[in-house]
Amino acid sequence: MPVELAEGTRDSQEFDVVIVGGGINGAGLARDLALRAQLRGEVLRILVIDKRFWGAGTSGKNSHLIHGGLRYLKYFDFSLVREALRERSRLLKLSPNTVRPLRFEMHLKTWSESLFYGVGIGLYDLLAAGHHIGQSRYFGKTLSYWDAASDSAPLVIDNIRDAQAMGATCWPYTEVTALGADHVLLASGEKIMSRVVVDARGPWRKVPGLRLVRGSHIVSERLYAGDHAIAHFHSDGRILFFIPWGDRYPVTLIGTTEADHTGSADDVAISEQEREYLCNITQGLFPHFRPEMLVGEFSSLRPLVAEEGKNASATSREHNIAFDANGILFIEGGKYTTYRLMAEQAADKVLERVRPSLAGFYPTRTEAFRVNTQRPTDLAQRLQWAQTEEGCRTADDFLTCSTNWAWQKRWTTAERAALEEAFRR
Repeated sequence: MPVELAEGTRDSQEFDVVIVGGGINGAGLARDLALRAQLRGEVLRILVIDKRFWGAGTSGKNSHLIHGGLRYLKYFDFSLVREALRERSRLLKLSPNTVRPLRFEMHLKTWSESLFYGVGIGLYDLLAAGHHIGQSRYFGKTLSYWDAASDSAPLVIDNIRDAQAMGATCWPYTEVTALGADHVLLASGEKIMSRVVVDARGPWRKVPGLRLVRGSHIVSERLYAGDHAIAHFHSDGRILFFIPWGDRYPVTLIGTTEADHTGSADDVAISEQEREYLCNITQGLFPHFRPEMLVGEFSSLRPLVAEEGKNASATSREHNIAFDANGILFIEGGKYTTYRLMAEQAADKVLERVRPSLAGFYPTRTEAFRVNTQRPTDLAQRLQWAQTEEGCRTADDFLTCSTNWAWQKRWTTAERAALEEAFRR
């Protein structure tokens, strides 16, 4: 369970680093710092805070892929793709229970398309520099390549659990109202002191130059046989994925859209236009599909570094990690796939200020998780795991963070009530 301090004692605590934001970047940074300290036998006081449960935001509502980004090749983002492919290889080795290989097929209509995308897949494999997962197909009307699928929110939670097991203090369900260079203020009025404060809130970080792009997905009853995904390059230049999904109920995950979001980061939902766009493309590829087959939908925000003159699809997924004018370390941009690398870079910046002896030491490149990441499949055991191993407190967080079950079936009122009762006991 997350470390809990008695009421009224939190404001007496002082840390070396406070990380605000329990998405993949904040969780990955907490694990990196804790692992360096443990392996070197040093004490590092780490606190990570989130106002909701771990992975409840963008990190748990994405396409659930660990991938190099095949489509970024057309923007000549070769360094980003190479970097992501290297990280894909690492995560497959370090977290096999939450990251696993997935084959993608591309069904093309013309030989010119086949040649174009075949060359792209060949370049993709070349940039992997020997970190191939499986055999690609470069010729013909049906091409194929390999990437990886992930359990996105559980991977966030595992980073938190591992950090906690190595001494980090973790407070979910704790709202921060203000950040300073040496402190954070909680909604309770308590002031937490720290030598370094890290803003890893992603889309909740309200600063100029951050572009919020909404990605929406729909989930359908399983559309086709086979355990492969389908990558569809649409005529508008976007790529859509059809992913075999569901560890409990078989479904197909479909997405994603990319639309600029100007509203609140707390109010994110698929628009009717996005839903219609995804349904129309799905019906064009799978004539038997009907909107009545949808069992779920979700949306989240990607906080990207704004680039003038570029649309949402073309905006780079490069990241930026630096201290702002107020002395707060911020993490912005990037891809979920490269979270470990981003955490490594952010950790160095933290440690240069609080523990220089640990900077330049990179154990997350090779060290697997210490905690058990093999989750039970039985419902009752999974509920107990979520409560005791993860610190999950609500049925909603269980369905959307501990698991992806919220979008794998239509839950009845009675079923939801039974889950809520289990968390009250």
